[in-house]
Amino acid sequence: MIPLDIRLYTWIDVEEVLLRIQEQGNWPEWLIWVRAYWDSLTFGISPGTQAEAKKWLGEEYDPRFRIDSENNVDGFIILESLPKAEKTLPIILEETEEEPPIPRLVPSLARPGVIVSNRQEGELPPSFSADFPAIVAFHSFKGGVGRTTNALAFTQALTEGGYRVLLVDGDMEAPGISWLLERRLPSPPVSFADLIALAHGDSSPEATDSVQLVADRLQSALIDDIYILPSFRSNERFSSLEIRPEHLIKGAKNPFILTQILADLGRILGVDVVLVDLRAGLSELSTGLLLDPRIYRIFVTTLSGQSISGTARLLELLGERALSVRETDPLPAIIISQVPDGVENTELFSNPETKLLESAKAFLGEDLQLLRVITKFADSLQVLPSNWEEVITKLKRSEIVDAVRPLLDLLPRKNSQTIEEKPKHPDLKSQRETLRDKTNKLVYAETAEIKEFLPTIPLRHLASDHRRQIPITVVVGAKGSGKTHTFLQIIHRENWQKFAEDTCATQIEVNAVICPIVSSKNLKPEDVKLVSDVQKKTSEALGFENPQPIQTIRENIENFSQQNLLESQWREHWLDVIAWGVGFQTEQEGAGRKLTEHLLQKQHQLLVVIDGLEDLFPNFASDETQQKALRALLQTVPEWLGQQPGRPLGIIIFVRRDMVLAAIRQNAAQMIARYEPYALKWNREEALRLVAWVTIQSENPLNLNIDKLLDMKEEELTQVLVPLWGKKLGSDTSKEVGSARFVITVLSDFRGQIQSRDLVRILNLAARGSVNDTKWQDRILIPAGIKNALPECSKEKIEEIEQENTDLKDVFTKLRNLPEEKRKIPFTREQVLLTVEEMKILEENGVVIREKDDYYMPAIFRLGLRFSLTAAGRPPVMSLERRAARQEGG
Repeated sequence: MIPLDIRLYTWIDVEEVLLRIQEQGNWPEWLIWVRAYWDSLTFGISPGTQAEAKKWLGEEYDPRFRIDSENNVDGFIILESLPKAEKTLPIILEETEEEPPIPRLVPSLARPGVIVSNRQEGELPPSFSADFPAIVAFHSFKGGVGRTTNALAFTQALTEGGYRVLLVDGDMEAPGISWLLERRLPSPPVSFADLIALAHGDSSPEATDSVQLVADRLQSALIDDIYILPSFRSNERFSSLEIRPEHLIKGAKNPFILTQILADLGRILGVDVVLVDLRAGLSELSTGLLLDPRIYRIFVTTLSGQSISGTARLLELLGERALSVRETDPLPAIIISQVPDGVENTELFSNPETKLLESAKAFLGEDLQLLRVITKFADSLQVLPSNWEEVITKLKRSEIVDAVRPLLDLLPRKNSQTIEEKPKHPDLKSQRETLRDKTNKLVYAETAEIKEFLPTIPLRHLASDHRRQIPITVVVGAKGSGKTHTFLQIIHRENWQKFAEDTCATQIEVNAVICPIVSSKNLKPEDVKLVSDVQKKTSEALGFENPQPIQTIRENIENFSQQNLLESQWREHWLDVIAWGVGFQTEQEGAGRKLTEHLLQKQHQLLVVIDGLEDLFPNFASDETQQKALRALLQTVPEWLGQQPGRPLGIIIFVRRDMVLAAIRQNAAQMIARYEPYALKWNREEALRLVAWVTIQSENPLNLNIDKLLDMKEEELTQVLVPLWGKKLGSDTSKEVGSARFVITVLSDFRGQIQSRDLVRILNLAARGSVNDTKWQDRILIPAGIKNALPECSKEKIEEIEQENTDLKDVFTKLRNLPEEKRKIPFTREQVLLTVEEMKILEENGVVIREKDDYYMPAIFRLGLRFSLTAAGRPPVMSLERRAARQEGG
């Protein structure tokens, strides 16, 4: 039956029905080919299949097909007509013995002259060898979206990154780059139009002589270390193009001749990248490159509806006709351009982004992601100057060059970089074993080596903000964020000045001794001894004796929890516990209030540190008494200490975020915001810094010192980690996602948060899976090792959460027990059979996020709970992950 959206006005509409059948794979075996013209439709069919053909035509063109044996035709199709003026298209059935032809693969969006069973089954062009440059094509569906501006910005990012570039103005109808050269290069030695015309008339298949000639002339067009090939030698002649790109393609034996001559030209010039700024729209001027799967295709769009819809349709077309099917075929990328401030976190951004991701889903396997960057709206770039130097100056002064720099991840590293960045140590097996053993100790902060310490940004904030005043603060962090590890680091240094110095702070005037009051129950024996030794040493330094052991302190707090105390009474108990913990008036009520007076009189400064609250209050989520105790410790104790004259007594409390939210029912967000600079959050940059730091601890295969590591930005960290896990989860020329980006994304929740334990764990599991590999010699962690580590990493994370959070454990058990067909993402609450309260528990703990009526789950939870993504679920998940990356905490 004719599809509902097709109306048969002309032979073109009749042909469209056949093209739909071809796309859907419903082409009958007896049908060899079809030729459509304005006056008839001829079918090449196998001998003896006339009756079958007529039956098939009757079904596919129902109700408009008629059999006709009187007018020397086999039938006809009734077209849309006026009353009493019926129009028809004759059908001719031609029996043939020929085999179905293999269509010539031509990079074109035009309809084929002859329709056969498969649209394009010709051989794909061979992959380029390592000595050829990457070909990058910038394209936009609409003009005026900033395509050329972004292309120029990316050119600058390339040159600043050490890449040598050939920049080609491929917009033969509105040559933007060419206009910029009028003053800088008023008489270009050669042009893109010249290259096309020369290659069209060259007798050799690869146009070798023509390419060599253009390369020779381009030596005079080197500007700012960039070879520039304008569209025309004269901007007055750009309206005259006798030989167009499609002419070259149709006349050549190699349908991808345009790509080939550009690659040959770049190779002769010795560049790393050939960057082509293409004509906007679905133009045959651009298809020679757009439909070549070897091209690094970058699409520029604004948030306007027309631009988004056109770009989405273009991605769908590429998925149909030029899909990246080989490992070496790169994925397309998107630049969302001219984005106003404040729009990114609204539906004005997320809805168009989701539409683009859905349109590109044909390219995306389970582990592949579409690279998308954002360039902001900038008044200074709306009207560009008319000369090259001023434009480049404006670009460098704006933020656009930095914004497009992540696109460098698409490209293979230069040969020189490859040699320099390979691991320096020859024995990869030994490196992998060392990394495995080191990370095995670091997975749990409670069992880590105490001398190993990375001063993260929150810790640097904590130290620098308390150089002249003793800390009174709450350090909030999720489970696995490094609270206990930081607690141990602080008490190990015994004095705040020492800790602050080790955290890179200077001019510290606070000379407070440090005393642990409560600690985790899960410490290894030597760290239990450390806590006890520091507690005793601090007590002696203050002139006290016999500090109350931490186990006794825990018992006291448990006894207090059996009483129905007011919040003010809990505050007094906490102050007393602090005093008893340092050996001041042990077991005497009111000791806490007297301690501050004593310290001030003796001119002593004391900093007490508390960790392990989850051990003391395991039922915090539902027990009102435990919530009251926590509220007093987190709110009223710091408030009271902060009001003391001279502030001789400070406190650092390490606590999980969910405990804060449970204990403080009002103004919890305000309290968390007050201590936000010290919260143990791991954004992308800090996460990569932690990975590098852990790797340095393992024989330092990165050849990097700590001081340099602390100053590195995300881009630098991504590059320095290449010897660890490669540039991509595959070869440098593969279409696989960048290794750094992949690891950070899959370990993040939808709030952009990453846990340090998950990072260390995936390194440990990946190292285990890499030890015996002999294939990958350019990295320590192999792609399969990283990918295979994810389910186990997720499973262990969930098991740890269940040990401490009984509410979540119950919900996780329900989710795991669902039948497989219900464990799909996205899902509704009704589909997974959860109550409103249970779904709220998942949301509060970052396990799910709601988008309209559907719920989504990040990979770090999804894999361990054995949920799978539906085809419709993947693009929204990617969109949420990108939103998380934009909203990530510091």
